[in-house]
Amino acid sequence: MFLKTISLRIRKSFFFSKKNSQDSIHRPLESTSLLKRVFNPRQLSPDFISDEAGFSLVELSIALLIMGLIIGGILKGQDLLESARLKSVLTQANSYKMAVTLFEDRYNALPGDYDRASDYIHSSLQNGNGNGVIEGPGLASGGRGQEALSFWSHLAAANLISSPGKPPSSGQAHFGQGAPKAKIGGGFTVQHNVFGEGHHWFVLGEAQGTSGLTPLQAMSLDEKADSGLPKEGKIRARDGKNVPKGSCVTAQGKYNGHYKDKACVLYFQF
Repeated sequence: MFLKTISLRIRKSFFFSKKNSQDSIHRPLESTSLLKRVFNPRQLSPDFISDEAGFSLVELSIALLIMGLIIGGILKGQDLLESARLKSVLTQANSYKMAVTLFEDRYNALPGDYDRASDYIHSSLQNGNGNGVIEGPGLASGGRGQEALSFWSHLAAANLISSPGKPPSSGQAHFGQGAPKAKIGGGFTVQHNVFGEGHHWFVLGEAQGTSGLTPLQAMSLDEKADSGLPKEGKIRARDGKNVPKGSCVTAQGKYNGHYKDKACVLYFQF
């Protein structure tokens, strides 16, 4: 009986030790299986996949749409700014036309040409010769050609336009110093008989007759307020002195839309 009891205990002990040994053998296999599941994307849980996945096609489409709207808004904003600048030029030219009309009604003379400006407007003004023509090249501050520059000081002293700045005592004036700056760049001067028709014109461009506008800008202004043809009407255009012939106005009498740089001097009749 005693021996039988010892035999049973030995068998149980062997059984449990064998079981434990088998468990220890299978544990590495279980660990290996777990690693395979972790590193195999097909066996990952849906929650894990949704947290680590990239953008969906819908999200990418929305992002591209937003980027397109932003870029389109920037380009549209630039177009609006350009349009506003061009409209400001027309407003500026029209205000000068109105100022000339009021000056003529008040003093029965043209600004710059008025021969009693120092007596009836301000003692610091230079008088014109009163012959009905505003003489001079536009920015000359002395001699017979000063009337075109005095044009602006006469209007400003009569409180019909804002001051174009103080001109130099001699030599050449500049935009902002005797003649008004244009809001699109360059400035305005005055010239008589530009096209052989005996009219006075506001000249929009850079100093010395160089270009102040691109052909497309000049055409836009012309179309907004006149015929849109550079050789006809009360708004006209010419090539600037600093560009090849035909850069602004073609031989066919049209604006050269293929030339993208500044090439035009624009004229407004008054």
